[in-house]
Amino acid sequence: MPEQPAAPQSAARRCLNCGAVLTGRYCANCSQAADVHVPSTRELLHEALEGITHSDSRLWRTLYLLWFKPGRLTQEFVAGRRASYLPPFRLYLVLSILFFLAASFSNTQVKFVQFDTATKVVQFDTATVTSQPECDKLNSTAFAVNLFGRDWAPRIKHACNEIARDNGANLFHVAVGTAPKAMFLFLPLVAFLHMLLYWRPRHKYAEHLLFFLHVHAFFFSVMTLVVLVAEAAEVWPALSSIASLIGLLLWSLPVYTIFAMRRVFDGSWTRTLVKASALFVAYMVVLAITLAGVFVYAVLQM
Repeated sequence: MPEQPAAPQSAARRCLNCGAVLTGRYCANCSQAADVHVPSTRELLHEALEGITHSDSRLWRTLYLLWFKPGRLTQEFVAGRRASYLPPFRLYLVLSILFFLAASFSNTQVKFVQFDTATKVVQFDTATVTSQPECDKLNSTAFAVNLFGRDWAPRIKHACNEIARDNGANLFHVAVGTAPKAMFLFLPLVAFLHMLLYWRPRHKYAEHLLFFLHVHAFFFSVMTLVVLVAEAAEVWPALSSIASLIGLLLWSLPVYTIFAMRRVFDGSWTRTLVKASALFVAYMVVLAITLAGVFVYAVLQM
């Protein structure tokens, strides 16, 4: 009997992500699943809930160490134990986005600017301009408007009118939108100043930057709670008693930093407290300069 021709072999399945030949349920090259059908809504919700609530999720392990073990995340990363936790930059970005998102939707009024529509009075703290049109009569020389050979008077007058028009609400939102970008300049500078404090024994700059990524991730999570508590107390007067938590949350920031410095960079408590005090001064100076730059930029964008 003549031999039957062999059936043609089907083409090898390839990963749709990287093109490697598939030999199982997952790609051996990039780890993407072989089954990439368009999921149903139920499958999407199930995947999202499983990723958030699974007991072994990296999210919960990361947040536990971040909130209750100051400095431990930095230690784990430096020691090479990284797969169990969220990457530092991703953690920082997620928590910072949550904070600035909460701040942008905050109903808290801008306190440093008030405009009384009945009396047509614009107030900047204790300074008072008699009427909104008075913004056009501001003494331009008081603002050094000829900086770099450019006359800034029209921009300043326009910004003054805009601030008076909406009590600074637009200025506040522009500043909140600019602050995340400024933090990418602020954070490396603070990390550099912190490195100078720990010159001996010397640590790599990357360790200081990593340390402040984790510290600021904690800061952003706490400040998000501060915004939410303040909003809850404002919306529901019955919850005004919880406003006392704001002070406790704010005090947790320096305490957390001191414990984190002690854990990551060793040293006695005395040396840690002295360096933390120096860091606080440097931090506030750089922060004030950064916020001033954000404010000036926001004014010029109006």
